[in-house]
Amino acid sequence: VELKSLKLYLNSFRNASISHEEATNRIYSELEKRLKPRFLEVTGDFNPRGNVKTVIRVCSENTEK
Repeated sequence: VELKSLKLYLNSFRNASISHEEATNRIYSELEKRLKPRFLEVTGDFNPRGNVKTVIRVCSENTEK
């Protein structure tokens, strides 16, 4: 993944009126669709709002044994 493109993509969520959960899920879905990795984990570590720290983690299941 080219870092500049990823940075611009992530910054596109800055002014979006969506929840932290929705933003994290959209990022996960888009990366999974385009990269088709064996395993993917996306962690959304958001700044506190209203004195509440939000960390959301979405990961694929590892089906290989």
